[in-house]
Amino acid sequence: GRVGMLATVGFLVGEAVESKTVLFNGEISGPAIGQLAQVNPLLWVFLGAGIAKAETIRAEIGWVEPENVPFDKPGQLRDSYIPGDIGFDPLGLKPESEEDFIAMQNKELQNGRLGMLAAAGFLAQELVDGKGIIEHFSS
Repeated sequence: GRVGMLATVGFLVGEAVESKTVLFNGEISGPAIGQLAQVNPLLWVFLGAGIAKAETIRAEIGWVEPENVPFDKPGQLRDSYIPGDIGFDPLGLKPESEEDFIAMQNKELQNGRLGMLAAAGFLAQELVDGKGIIEHFSS
């Protein structure tokens, strides 16, 4: 869900600031669907390492160590772990009560689904005619 929301924003921002940013020396251009292929491959190494580190931390927080899990319960979550809550909330947005937290989780799930549908629509539209999403708004 979060990836879908970020992808949707990434499509719009990537096309809106195309060749107008110092990031990547303004060398990346065209519809968003083709921009990833233009990125320096070294970025993917750092991105992959960052994602791997974040997922490792999440696994250590949420899951019981494999040696402490019964054979018939692989991937057992810790009793104290609430999915999506890894203790990282620098802006203090996490609700205090469990009821409010569950409501916020549901809102995030719904927005994530909407973001995935929007990203899929953007991908399909750019594959069909090769025009960027911003181009469609301006024509």
